[in-house]
Amino acid sequence: MSVDDDRVVSVKGDPSHPLSRGYTCAKGRSLGRWHHHPDRILSPKVHSASTWTDVPWVTALDDAAAVIRRCIADHGPDSVGVYIGTAASLDGAGKWAAERFVAGIGSRSKYSAISIDTPCKPLVSTLMSGHTGLVPVVDHERCTMTVFVGSNPVVSHGHLNGFPDPIVRLRDMATAPRELWVIDSRKTESSRLANRSLMPRPGTDFAILAFLVKELLVNGGCDAEYLADHVDAADLRVLRDVVRQWDVTLASDVTGCSTGDLTDMLAAVRRHRRVAFQTGTGATMAPAANLTEWLVWVLQIVTGSYDRPGGMWFNPGYLRRIDTDVASCRAASSPGPGPKSRPDLVTWGDEYPCSAMADEIESGNLRALVVFGGNPLTAFPNVGRVTSALEKLDALIVLDVIDTQTTAIATHVLPTKGQLERPDLPYYYDQFNLDFSTQYSPPFVPSRGESRSMWLIAAQLAKEVGVDILPAPLTTESSDDEVLATFVARSGSSFDQIKDDRYVAHEPVFGWVTDRVLPDRRWRVAPHEFVAQMSKWTDLVPPPGLVVTSRRQHRHLNSQQPTGVSSDSDHSVAYIHPDSANHLGIGDGDLVEVVSANGSLRTRASINSDVHPDVVSVTHGLDDANVCELTTDDTVDELTGMVVQTALPVVVRLAPRQY
Repeated sequence: MSVDDDRVVSVKGDPSHPLSRGYTCAKGRSLGRWHHHPDRILSPKVHSASTWTDVPWVTALDDAAAVIRRCIADHGPDSVGVYIGTAASLDGAGKWAAERFVAGIGSRSKYSAISIDTPCKPLVSTLMSGHTGLVPVVDHERCTMTVFVGSNPVVSHGHLNGFPDPIVRLRDMATAPRELWVIDSRKTESSRLANRSLMPRPGTDFAILAFLVKELLVNGGCDAEYLADHVDAADLRVLRDVVRQWDVTLASDVTGCSTGDLTDMLAAVRRHRRVAFQTGTGATMAPAANLTEWLVWVLQIVTGSYDRPGGMWFNPGYLRRIDTDVASCRAASSPGPGPKSRPDLVTWGDEYPCSAMADEIESGNLRALVVFGGNPLTAFPNVGRVTSALEKLDALIVLDVIDTQTTAIATHVLPTKGQLERPDLPYYYDQFNLDFSTQYSPPFVPSRGESRSMWLIAAQLAKEVGVDILPAPLTTESSDDEVLATFVARSGSSFDQIKDDRYVAHEPVFGWVTDRVLPDRRWRVAPHEFVAQMSKWTDLVPPPGLVVTSRRQHRHLNSQQPTGVSSDSDHSVAYIHPDSANHLGIGDGDLVEVVSANGSLRTRASINSDVHPDVVSVTHGLDDANVCELTTDDTVDELTGMVVQTALPVVVRLAPRQY
């Protein structure tokens, strides 16, 4: 990184880094613009009587804590909630402290970005293994067939799983004897590097997987020895019955993919025997997300690809080392109750779905909310309702680096250090690395203004409330490094070693899931929840016509957008296929309205033959053309409470002129 008088001039990768090999994504290279962002929050602010006031830290914390104490005293601890956003997840100590904050005050009102775009992943892990936190990772050095489903790692750099240096890695995966396949409703930067790609109609990916599983189980190609050792025979019979109807004709009819392409993919799976399939938000934000994720896991179990070299391994986290204290869960997992205002929802983990937040506020159950590095107004459904609800809170306390749509309506805004201003260890993303590693990042520039580390703000706020969230010997006087040092106890490496070496790695660990996690060393391949959803799959497939899909962006991460972005791929542009555009009388650059049953947005049309003819592809996470305007929190997935944000039926028309 180049710095001139504390001003970040450029951010570059380290060519000697064993994993990244010097590659950095556009988001990483833009960190300097975050440091000098014109909307940078430089001091604590309190909003009262329709005015903002810059106040000392002690005043801001005292005032925010007073509201929290009053809410807990009058309405109980559940009246105070937290939302943990993506930015907090990129702050190891900050995410850790946010989790301890909500647990420390005894509140069940925890929300996070997980329920926005990927709740199917922990749900599938829970129901199939008994453990909510298994993260399958491609054995990228040995796997010979890799498939990405609804994922564009050249742009997204993975979904949950990190995927550094994606262009080089994808080229390696596509070099014989290896094969790379991509399943996506849009011809993407990643699919152009693949050996083969399939372009199904959005929301139908599960049908391809059901066909593959059926053929492998019924007509050969599965790993019979692995199944005998790790799957119950009764479960296997149920699974066979569930997928029996999915022949190539049905899969082709549902997806629109040719029978030839489908049978070629089946032949490739049989040829390679072990495979690695990974999903992205193109699949996990769709109505059939649970079915797609479940069948991805089933396919890899049927082929004996899980927890074995040449397939996928489960990263226990170099720092977390969850493999050291896991125990098999012999009883089938069952859901807990959701929030009081939404008895129709259930919870499978320790948080509520974000789709319930507005109901909880409007019913008076949620009175104060602490937002750790997130921007709900560009991520939550039904934006107008959420905005109105958040404005009703007794306190909306936002911890962030720059001002956002959410800080604009907050009562308290608390400035946090940026990524270049604090040391870090990837405590949360530890399990999502492509290799079994960790990395220490030092601070590169002094913090701006009065910003503080997120963990410290959380600890100080909790202390003012009357709760100590820091384990001994940590205190609010501890340094950032002293907090990070507490994360390495399980790693087998000392903090000093990690700090000195910057990057440490071991070989992937295999076998710990089948040996120590699975009940009787067996996967539950046919959970009744997924079997029941599969029985009504027709309800989850979008009706004929146009559907909107949400795409990721090169230069901003969800709702986080640095200054100076000019690419169309990162601006408000709707990709529409030429055939659809001609039929609708829409030209390139025309201002159009995209209308769903729940709302509408305006944006410019970009006529693009790379998208499926039924697709309207809109950038996700923007404010001026917010996909969330099209969604609703009334209709959600019955198992996770997730709001559908892709494969959503829409009408597209020329926007009327405004005079």
